Amino acid sequence: MRDNDLQVLRALTAARESRPELADLLDFYYDLYEVQFEVKEQLAEPPVRDEVARRWRLEGGIPQLSFTQLGIESVSFAALVERVSEVLRHHNPNWPQAQSGQTSEDLVVLAREIFETWDTLTAREPNEAGQPLAVESSIALAVGFALAPYLQRAAEAILPRLDLSEWTESHCPVCGGRPNLAVLESSRGARQLMCSRCNSLWNYARVSCPFCHSREEQKFFPSEDGVYRLYVCPACQRYLKTIDLRSMFREVQLPVERLLTVGMDLAAQEKGYRA
Repeated sequence: MRDNDLQVLRALTAARESRPELADLLDFYYDLYEVQFEVKEQLAEPPVRDEVARRWRLEGGIPQLSFTQLGIESVSFAALVERVSEVLRHHNPNWPQAQSGQTSEDLVVLAREIFETWDTLTAREPNEAGQPLAVESSIALAVGFALAPYLQRAAEAILPRLDLSEWTESHCPVCGGRPNLAVLESSRGARQLMCSRCNSLWNYARVSCPFCHSREEQKFFPSEDGVYRLYVCPACQRYLKTIDLRSMFREVQLPVERLLTVGMDLAAQEKGYRA
């Protein structure tokens, strides 16, 4: 397992000690991340586009990664979906058992659909249960979790090869995902967005909403210690959790911070904002 992944697991363990009220959530993600990280370590590096193709896509605002580049093999992917489902069942006894009628090829087809629509899922009309239509089934959630290590492995290979100095898009330059966390850098306070699915980071202007691109003044609500900010957009009613590293005096593991700030998600959603 990679060192940065081990650090995430250690941070989860430490967070569980300091935040016992989040024990159930953190235990679930520890088990899930452990599976994802173990699988990611076994994946081959995906093919990377040559320099000309990379530059062309960056200039056009086009993500680098295609689904084909992930190299998903149906049998091993189905086994991973089952491992993820076991984690889900362990932490939720009411989670459905085996998904009847789903072949390994069906799961790959569903993975492609999730990959190609993930950036728009949160913009879709919810169903009667309040969930986005494309992720209403339990199998889709398990497939989405199983897809994560493939995306993160690809990001680790592709992102270091990109010159992002002129990337101004609000979607991920690697996989096209939308952000669900932002960081204000410790040096200048510049904003970086974090991809919700491959964890890539890229710079984005602080004066623009990353969802609707409105330049209407964004409102934010800081935590008492100034470390966290909840930004909300009056134009599109979306929110974005933000960590101000200028006020953070400890080591930060962003995948863990995304979990520790779940209270901000609940507060925003209670006010009618959506991620």
